[in-house]
Amino acid sequence: MKKIVKATLLASMAALALSACTKGNSGSNQPTGKYPAGFVMYNINNSWNEEAYQHSFSQAFNVGLTGANGGLWVGGSENSTNPDQKQLINDLLRNGAKVIAVSPENVTADFLNSLTVPVVLFDGRVDGFDKEICFVGYDYTEAAEKAAEFIGARIPQNSKVLVLTLENDPRTVQRAEMFSAKIKEIDPGVEIVPLKLDMYMPDDETNIAKMSIQEALMKNADIAGIYANDDDLAYFTYQALDNTIASDRPSGLKAVFGMGGSNRMQDVIKNHKLTGIEFATIECSPEIGAHLTDEVAEILRYGMPSSKDRISYPGKVIDKSNANPQ
Repeated sequence: MKKIVKATLLASMAALALSACTKGNSGSNQPTGKYPAGFVMYNINNSWNEEAYQHSFSQAFNVGLTGANGGLWVGGSENSTNPDQKQLINDLLRNGAKVIAVSPENVTADFLNSLTVPVVLFDGRVDGFDKEICFVGYDYTEAAEKAAEFIGARIPQNSKVLVLTLENDPRTVQRAEMFSAKIKEIDPGVEIVPLKLDMYMPDDETNIAKMSIQEALMKNADIAGIYANDDDLAYFTYQALDNTIASDRPSGLKAVFGMGGSNRMQDVIKNHKLTGIEFATIECSPEIGAHLTDEVAEILRYGMPSSKDRISYPGKVIDKSNANPQ
């Protein structure tokens, strides 16, 4: 979710040599030294924005969790394939990690339960994992409800709503289910039109995502609202609409809602010229990166997280009234 959702800690198989030095997402070579803590962040097509990454990276360095101070963020923004998180975690453990922070897209509860070091879950829960020591993440239930309320207030009853998800990302599917349930409460007659997209290249350089969105809009000319599970998909939706002549756009489209609060989405929200369409998103503070690293530091120092063992951010709605692109 993204003024936190871009370019932090993309898990990279190539980054796992774990000797001499590793290249962090800041672009600088950091000596690895010993690794009392390990961060594994799977992040293909569902990443943090650069501002959030820099904030969390700096915070981790300040509390001694990266580089020569002893910690490892497994990452490489150039990676474009699904990493094997189990392998990444095992590599970190073999190199002495005493705490693991993991964004658990493709790792099982059985595997996590087998670990003998404290585990901090970041931005995702795992059913059946009963040894979680701490969770840091977003309140996606509330975020999905806010999205439903925004769209529901702007579209006629019994309208069609296009819902964009990533087929291989369980979190986006879960958020879509939350959104769909909430908007059905607001208007039982609403029709949900799902569109599951495959992974896309950074900025959708191949136009696969935008073409899929355009095709869905052409097939459903009566779409009134669009819910995108992250700001990338919301931005690609804007591009697809902006690159289509007005007569070919859904004439009844009233609202597009993303997730993240990225600068480019705030720019779209504030400055777009698509008549009759309102854009909005959820801003989630990059302070979450500070909390994540603070909690890992607490565990390393004292064996336990702080008294806030569940840290959730509901985020706030960013619309034209308060959008502030930097």
